[in-house]
Amino acid sequence: MTYWQTMPSTYSDRLEELAQTLSACREAFHETADDFHWEPAAGSGAAQAATILPSPDPVIDKPIGETGHRLITEAIQIFLFNAAAHLGSWAALLRAAEVVATPPLLLRAVIENCAHAVWVTGDDPTEAPEDRLARAYLEELKSAEEAKKNAGRLRGKSDPTHTRTADAYKKVKADIAARFPDSTPEELGKYRLHGQQLPGLEDSVRWMYDLTARFGGTIDATVASGLYGLLSNLTHPTLYTVREMRVWTKDEKTGRGVANVRVTIESVEKDVRAALAAFYNAMTYVTSYYGWTETALRTLESKIEAVIPDFFNAALEVE
Repeated sequence: MTYWQTMPSTYSDRLEELAQTLSACREAFHETADDFHWEPAAGSGAAQAATILPSPDPVIDKPIGETGHRLITEAIQIFLFNAAAHLGSWAALLRAAEVVATPPLLLRAVIENCAHAVWVTGDDPTEAPEDRLARAYLEELKSAEEAKKNAGRLRGKSDPTHTRTADAYKKVKADIAARFPDSTPEELGKYRLHGQQLPGLEDSVRWMYDLTARFGGTIDATVASGLYGLLSNLTHPTLYTVREMRVWTKDEKTGRGVANVRVTIESVEKDVRAALAAFYNAMTYVTSYYGWTETALRTLESKIEAVIPDFFNAALEVE
């Protein structure tokens, strides 16, 4: 099987412009981190958490990682870091005109990481900091369990890596018991803690879009399920996704049918818009939670508007 692609020269210019918006998101994340070092501004929700939930947490015996308000911060920071890194990788793909199969994988990863960052941050600026801490601990518990499980499968349960990850998993559960003495193994087994429930991947995405819909977003939870389902089908082996991109023609020399996979610049831009919206909203929630000045956000806005003038006014369409 041979492979080639053709692309109008105007597409190359547009792909470069779209790549610039994705790179701008990554730059905004790192600029924010460099300017504020993830320290809360006075009077912010994060500052309140720092007062109520000191780090290191005095109730945690021999902490081996972040505790208290710094655990909340670390969870948010890691999820946004992942999203920003994926956007930077996507920019490189656009500059190489690789738009056939990989971008939807990155879009799904960006949306998932943004959804979890927003979920840990929360949608209520007046909520008790312990609620955010509980959500951060649920993320920590899930992460530790996955690390233990996969280490055992990859290396065997006698391997030092599995021993280390199993000990870390036990330590997370012990820390949770110390900080939340009313927690039970049964509830933690269902990823419930202090009135919080860790959402699944699709549920977290539905929750994020439902939240933004309350503030004027055009994608509600139902449409978000459709979007997430399509991105999952584009990520995992599914036949219809490629079939719907094929355009059949006939080779004039051989008379044989030829299937050309067609990707439009409009569909590429639509995916980029969805990624930009998810990341921009997540950065907005996080910036507000920490009480930071919005310099990086304003710079990001101007870079997006220079490439997509109607971005902050037009409804986001999803196919």
